[in-house]
Amino acid sequence: MQDERQFDILSPDFHANPFPTLDRMRAQGPVVELKLPIVGRTLLATTHESCAALLKNNQDFARDPANAGSRTQERILRVLPRTLGLLASNMLGHDDPAHRRLRGLVDNAFQRRTIATLKPMIVEIADRLLDRLEGRPEADLMAEFCQDLPLSVICALLGLPERDHDRFKKWLSGLKDTANILAVLRALPGVVSVVRYLRRVSRPDGGAKPEGLIAALREAETKGQTLSEDEIVSMIFLLFGAGQETTTHLISGGLFALLTNENQLAQLRQDPGLMPTCVEECLRYVSPVQMTKPRFATRDLEWEGRRIRRGEMLAAFLAAANCDPARFERPRQFDITRHPNPHLSFGTGVHFCLGFQLARAEASIGIQRILDRFPYLRLATGPAEIRWHKRLGIRALARLPVRLAA
Repeated sequence: MQDERQFDILSPDFHANPFPTLDRMRAQGPVVELKLPIVGRTLLATTHESCAALLKNNQDFARDPANAGSRTQERILRVLPRTLGLLASNMLGHDDPAHRRLRGLVDNAFQRRTIATLKPMIVEIADRLLDRLEGRPEADLMAEFCQDLPLSVICALLGLPERDHDRFKKWLSGLKDTANILAVLRALPGVVSVVRYLRRVSRPDGGAKPEGLIAALREAETKGQTLSEDEIVSMIFLLFGAGQETTTHLISGGLFALLTNENQLAQLRQDPGLMPTCVEECLRYVSPVQMTKPRFATRDLEWEGRRIRRGEMLAAFLAAANCDPARFERPRQFDITRHPNPHLSFGTGVHFCLGFQLARAEASIGIQRILDRFPYLRLATGPAEIRWHKRLGIRALARLPVRLAA
């Protein structure tokens, strides 16, 4: 086993400039072995080819460890409070046919809302948030825009009352240092509060708006199958987490990339039609989701030049795949005109991100509205002074201080 200490993938320094470490990881081979906080020994796919192959291979690699002969998750769920245990039962943790059933039902609910019909709502929320910044010389866009836009959008999409949005921010504010077991434990009361709230609003008389996604999930039916209350609560929490945090870091990281690449920002201001390719490049270059949920080998096999034992844990390191020179020219360069751009930020295979179109729309609208509103937008400090969170699997700015006025 190579010295795992040479691959720091958690620290703020790594997130500030991940490319040297990612290059060294790929130089070790398409799969490297690390000991990660909380999750333990893990094999990480490091190339675009190996990441895609891992995510598409549902025969040799399972999401549910029980399908690879492990009962660890089952034992953990048995001792966890039921309020927390049901969160692990979302569709990301299942293989087919259970995954196909849950995915089909949530797809059924999502199909009632097209992105075209959601865009006016996203614009209205973005403008309302930016109104609060009008006339101010400076702001922290992370706290005052990048977090609030996806939060408000997903709450509105789910049909949650607007008065509850700030409660969500407070409950989940502790989930910033997921590499620290003590920090995770301190955040659990907030998570419990969220789950209890979601269980209440998931019921017909719980206060969720009838036109929202929660009501649609209750009514979703495919081939006579419906979602149980536990499945609805688990699904809502998944949609909330996936729809809020990752988009927050896509928008904030994308703005930071633009503000630290003035030629690209000037090009985008001159030609707003470049926004679609700009968002794709933000997805690739920022890679807000650094790695996937783990997979487990269902049998002993030779894979990517390594001997893999049944039950071993693997994950696709998307951040490394997204700057693989075998697939991307000048991978360290932020280029908003890059095309094609075969990044893996939404994954691939059967677990491809459900909300990929919503994330694209929010990033596109959010970035465009703030650039239109504040033509002199620039960082309020040097790029080297911008801090990143210590996180496993998520690339997250701590703050984004900007000057709004000339």
